[in-house]
Amino acid sequence: MLNGKILVANTGDDTLTCIDLKNKRAVETIDLKKLIKNNNVKSFTLDSLFIGPYEMVSNGRGLIYCTNAYDNSVFKIDIENKKIIDVISVGSFPTCIRYFKHHLYITNSDSNSISIIDEESFSLVENIPVGEKPTDIEIDENEMKIYVANSNGYSINIIDLMGKENRIIKLKDNPVKTIIEDGTMYILFSVNNSTIGNSNISVMDLQNYEKHEIFNLQGIFNSMLKINGGELVFLTNIDNGCLYRIDIKKGNLLSKTYLTGMPNKLEWDGDNVIYISNISTNTLSIFDIHENRITNNIKIGREPNGILILN
Repeated sequence: MLNGKILVANTGDDTLTCIDLKNKRAVETIDLKKLIKNNNVKSFTLDSLFIGPYEMVSNGRGLIYCTNAYDNSVFKIDIENKKIIDVISVGSFPTCIRYFKHHLYITNSDSNSISIIDEESFSLVENIPVGEKPTDIEIDENEMKIYVANSNGYSINIIDLMGKENRIIKLKDNPVKTIIEDGTMYILFSVNNSTIGNSNISVMDLQNYEKHEIFNLQGIFNSMLKINGGELVFLTNIDNGCLYRIDIKKGNLLSKTYLTGMPNKLEWDGDNVIYISNISTNTLSIFDIHENRITNNIKIGREPNGILILN
């Protein structure tokens, strides 16, 4: 059974680490190349040296979809039976993946596009051009729109899933990560007007797309997580290896927790725990929100990126 487990995509060694959350330890390493050979996936050829599993989503019915940054593909995986069911090619360097209404949405960071895949047929519906180096997708499920953050394009693309007019919002800084909540978008920006790396968090009203800054930060931040309905925002700083905890309503920095290395992706369990992948120490850190400290560091594969909690 996969309930109570967590998967981490290890980009550097083409594996997925399965972690038992009850015992807080890695229980299995899934080698994707071995899965391909064992399951005789004929639609896949091992021409490249690396696959590069990057980020994953679940359809909630036993299937996992994984973007592969080096192979420019998406795997359809029956994770419980350890079987790659199918493979599909997308754009160059696919990273972020989202699942919504039986479709997959993928950012192709090096070909400046997003791919839309129909889940049932596992076929490519469309490739849509966006801004330079798209790295993040957020979906407004109420308004049926997707927002694509272009991390080197000073812009956010808005794609209307109802087929209405698409548009692009021009920005003065580069968006790295976006979060949608209650008609508001929270945006983590990389500020490029200084020789010293700086960042800021801004909010945007999704009715009129007016934006204002609410918090300025020194350093390079690569991920952001907001506790749903609350005031706490967490960010990872790859410059100093810290996890930042911010009261977004008051605009106060509450704490900085030193993690060492290069903390990367963040995932919240919906309760009291945040999971943090670290691409230089090859660990998954477990952060207790109430205690405001790291309670465990679990050794995993090389260059871990995406984290997926299985329920």
